[in-house]
Amino acid sequence: MTEQVPESRAPRAPPQDFPVTEEPAAHIVGRELLALAAASLLYPFGLWRSAKRTPRRAEQRTVVLVHGYLANRGPLLPLAAYLRARGHKQILAYEYSGAAGIEQAAIGLRDFLRERVRGGRIDLVCHSLGGLVARVYLQQLGGARRVDRCITLGTPHRGTYNAYWVASRIGRELRPDSPFLARLDASRARAARVRFASIVAGSDNIIIPRVFSSSDAVVHVPGLGHLGLLFSPTAFRAVAERLAT
Repeated sequence: MTEQVPESRAPRAPPQDFPVTEEPAAHIVGRELLALAAASLLYPFGLWRSAKRTPRRAEQRTVVLVHGYLANRGPLLPLAAYLRARGHKQILAYEYSGAAGIEQAAIGLRDFLRERVRGGRIDLVCHSLGGLVARVYLQQLGGARRVDRCITLGTPHRGTYNAYWVASRIGRELRPDSPFLARLDASRARAARVRFASIVAGSDNIIIPRVFSSSDAVVHVPGLGHLGLLFSPTAFRAVAERLAT
């Protein structure tokens, strides 16, 4: 069962995390370990790079999946299969390296969409860091002209305290007080026409506190971890519902 929380338009109060789930920790940890094993098994399937492009049609709609940090499109294959079963036949996946930073990955996303999506409208579905890559594209690179919806799963929209332990460019950019996140917040209005939704795992120990995942609309899924979102029927249904609105 999910809890949908619209973001207030009033000035934001100090961040308050979602309540801790009452489910036994062993159940939650067990599911997350299974999700990690499944993601590891699917990773090799994402090593093959597709050159697929859409037809040249103005009336078409394309769903583009964007993976998270240190991942590839492999762990997104179950979500892609679910969306195809729900009628979304035109699905592409953008792959990137985060080594050069989030903004460079967003430039890559812009170039990918210019080359591969030849007309029509676009919906972005992103896991983790992929959601920030998408937001830079939408807010700073003019992507809002082509995109109707941006749905993120476990994305640190306001950073994560865990980033202070990551000694890399990505780690510095994901700190809640980083200049990158300040620039991103300042450019929000440029993507005002895009319908954003953030699906938040209630037991995500990567994005801390989980309220930092909030966007214009939040779907809170209790009992799931960060990788569990990639294999959850509840999360899949939430994505499909948002794509239908």
